[in-house]
Amino acid sequence: MPENFALYLLLVVALGIGYLLGRWERTRRRTPTASIGRDYFHGLNRLLNERQDQAIDTFIEAIASDSDTVDTQLALGSLVRRRGEVDQAIHIHQNLLARPALSASHRTQIELELARDYMAAGLLDRAESLLLELVESDTDAKHAGLEMLVEIYQRESDWARAAEMGQRLMRRDKSVRRKLAHFQCELAQAALAQGDLRLARELLAKGADADPSCARVNLIAAQVELSAKRYREVKRRLKQVRAQDPELVGETLDLYRQACAVQADEADYREYLNACLADAPVPRVVEVLADYLEREQDAQKARRFVIDQLSCLPSLGGFVMLLDRLQRDGEALQMEELASLRRYAQSLLSEQSSYRCNECGYSGHSLLWMCPSCRNWGSVKPIVNRAAD
Repeated sequence: MPENFALYLLLVVALGIGYLLGRWERTRRRTPTASIGRDYFHGLNRLLNERQDQAIDTFIEAIASDSDTVDTQLALGSLVRRRGEVDQAIHIHQNLLARPALSASHRTQIELELARDYMAAGLLDRAESLLLELVESDTDAKHAGLEMLVEIYQRESDWARAAEMGQRLMRRDKSVRRKLAHFQCELAQAALAQGDLRLARELLAKGADADPSCARVNLIAAQVELSAKRYREVKRRLKQVRAQDPELVGETLDLYRQACAVQADEADYREYLNACLADAPVPRVVEVLADYLEREQDAQKARRFVIDQLSCLPSLGGFVMLLDRLQRDGEALQMEELASLRRYAQSLLSEQSSYRCNECGYSGHSLLWMCPSCRNWGSVKPIVNRAAD
């Protein structure tokens, strides 16, 4: 059964109820109503038989003949927009707005639907203008209007306005906390790039207030404190990242290493690596620890360590790492074979993504804090076990 079956069914039920309530008194007096009713039930039968395109066509024909009722015209506009006929949806909703004596409730509904049309058409400036008036003048439309404004500013990467609208929305809807924290992180990264550490800290504090569990806040804070040469604070922040989201430990290693290098505290870095290995044995952690083993003991111990880790958590990246070591330390007669094997494994690795969204499955080669597909924040994570994919 198609995923959007429930959505269409709900629309049909809502349409049927609205139609019956709006035309109840006239059903006994006007024969065209019977025709519309037949169209409605023909459409419902097609929908239940999963012939969705034909069902929608039938409903559109039925609603179009009932031009007197605002609710049915609203349903028509929504249906044609979902079919991708955005220009037609805009035309329907603009015509509705031009009607005299609209109730305040209907006018609000029509303007919200028209804003959705504009967003679907990519006319974000028109949608924004309409929504800004709605959220200031109509309390009933505020929640939906603020949600749509947040989406518009997010699409435009206007993080300051997205944060402003997200803050207002959070008073009504706590689920926006994660988004709001990432908006503040985007602004903090821009401030850090400009060397404004004070502003970056202020923005990160707002991000932490919005979502105390946001690991990105602490990751950027570590970068800020590294620029400020506050190395103990760098380490503290990175340990918080590890505690909040162990999957991101690979993103913390370089910053932690830099802080330890300035303090000439290699033992602390080694201790941190061991803690990371216990929390999340990602290939990057395994590789760095294997380098330590090779320097302190020998190449065989390092290879044994990598093999042991691969047996616990197989990954293509770990396999390539092992081949690198075997090729570097192996017998001369094995070099050509190992080089060929490594090239094969590396080609497989290059074709696979390094990061995946846990919400929608989008994959890519770099860490994106906002998934470009489903637009969820903080859902893109490193893929640890790429061999299984």
